[in-house]
Amino acid sequence: MSQLQRILLAAAIVIVDAIVFFVPLASLFLAYVILVNPPWFREFLAKLDGSDP
Repeated sequence: MSQLQRILLAAAIVIVDAIVFFVPLASLFLAYVILVNPPWFREFLAKLDGSDP
């Protein structure tokens, strides 16, 4: 493996790592909860509030 191939491979790994781990998972989850308003989340909030029958 030539030096250029090693540099390109290392750069590709760093770029893929930056793309994959830069995705803000908590923000995506929050956006999902706000947009979809899933029943399991409403039940969770009701249990926290103490208004669960």
